[in-house]
Amino acid sequence: MDLLSLQASPRVPHKGTTHAIRREGYLPVVLYGHGVESRPLKIRAKDLERILASGAGRNALIRLEIEGEGEGADPRTVMIKDVQTDYIRGRHIHADLQQISLKEKIRARVPIILSGEDSITREGAIVQHLMREVEVESLPTDLPDHITFDVSGLSVGDTVTLGDLTVAGNVRLTGDPTEVVASILAPKQVVEEGPAAEGVEGEEREKETPGKPGEEEDED
Repeated sequence: MDLLSLQASPRVPHKGTTHAIRREGYLPVVLYGHGVESRPLKIRAKDLERILASGAGRNALIRLEIEGEGEGADPRTVMIKDVQTDYIRGRHIHADLQQISLKEKIRARVPIILSGEDSITREGAIVQHLMREVEVESLPTDLPDHITFDVSGLSVGDTVTLGDLTVAGNVRLTGDPTEVVASILAPKQVVEEGPAAEGVEGEEREKETPGKPGEEEDED
């Protein structure tokens, strides 16, 4: 997996400064993790968007350069641990960056992608995708962008479990192998209304009617 570059600058946390930072096009972030104390920084918001839009998304390996650190400083490899979003305004407002070691295994969640669904739906069946992502453990450089499973050879009643997924030998799935990822279901049966059904409904309506139109009850 290639490393993406990211520039950051130190910031001093203070009430009201985060709004000013965002107005200038920056995003407040916190760096923490392997061999580093928690440290407040700021990055350009558009740089975060660029990384999130990459193939690896939040699992991208990032080479972080911090303004003011000398050329002899050890390079920092980080991952995006968390992103806070203002859904009303449609923008990210904060992020956590975790510094990692490329020589130590990490755990991360990766998407599960099903291929070959068209061959199932053409036959009228339904692919029920129950698990969209799964946790894996590996070295950061071995972390897959996603895991793909081909369902084109399956039939109604078949299921896909975690144990059916194929990953590289140096990547381990941490979940229960029997957990269901997807199922192939039969299409729902639609009951069509015909003359017989209409006749039954008509009889039911007649039974519920206390009298026919125009008839009056006898008075004592």
